[in-house]
Amino acid sequence: MSAWLAFRTGISQVLRYWQMLLALYIINLFTALVLLMLPAMSVLAPAHRTTIRQAADGIDTWMVIEAAMAPESQMALQGGTGQPELSPEMAQVVLVGLITAVALPLLTWLPGSFISGGVLLVYTEAPQSFTWKRFLWGCWHWLGAFLLFGLVQTVVGLVLFSAAALVIVYSLISIGLWTAWVAFPLFAVLLVAWLAVVELAQIFAVTGGTRNLAHTSGQAIKFIIRNPLIVGGLYGLALLLMVLLHSFYRLGLMPIIPLTWWPLVLVVQQTFILFRLGARAIRLAGGTALARPDRQGCAV
Repeated sequence: MSAWLAFRTGISQVLRYWQMLLALYIINLFTALVLLMLPAMSVLAPAHRTTIRQAADGIDTWMVIEAAMAPESQMALQGGTGQPELSPEMAQVVLVGLITAVALPLLTWLPGSFISGGVLLVYTEAPQSFTWKRFLWGCWHWLGAFLLFGLVQTVVGLVLFSAAALVIVYSLISIGLWTAWVAFPLFAVLLVAWLAVVELAQIFAVTGGTRNLAHTSGQAIKFIIRNPLIVGGLYGLALLLMVLLHSFYRLGLMPIIPLTWWPLVLVVQQTFILFRLGARAIRLAGGTALARPDRQGCAV
């Protein structure tokens, strides 16, 4: 199967099984709302005060920071030697920031691990009819394996890309800035290859009916090495679609839509998110088409 056919198959599968796109959107919306609630709760009580509402209309950021840091500033001006304490407002901001930083990876890791098995199972069993029961079974069946795999891939990814970033910085400092023309494209290729390994490992787990992600990770690496042009073509087309969507949204739509028309802005924003999730679903469905045993080796 060629990269173009896999990409087209991905589009057709996403359109056929539109319920998967709906499920991805609901999970994405739930995660965003939970993350939005964390900082919103910290300003909910002060927001009801008339003076706060009036002050928030055009208030400069530096004034907020100065007010929050008042105890520290006063101690420094008086030459105090005691241990400075954060004001209640600043302490609350810091606490919310820390909670958000901890919650962000959890809120993306847990729902993503849950839904991935069901989505990939539906694409694997195409063209069978969609049923929510089968989808939820796939979500639950691969939940534990995908949770562990997500933790491992995060640790390995941090080590891998931290090392790559250090090599890039070293080359820029010791060799010259011209190495950026080589280093950054290689870094982008490494990033795409890592994404392909992670996603194909999950895809091979579902298509093979196994929860041994260590084995399927090896399968994914071997498949990429044997079919670099096909995998690269599929992911290149999917990422190109993503770039076109972002360009159309950021450069084409948002500059011409007034923010005062907030209902229209909201609709356009959510439509963009839906299309962005669709581009990811196309990549997963296309990768599933490549990994299915009955389609491997098909020439087009």
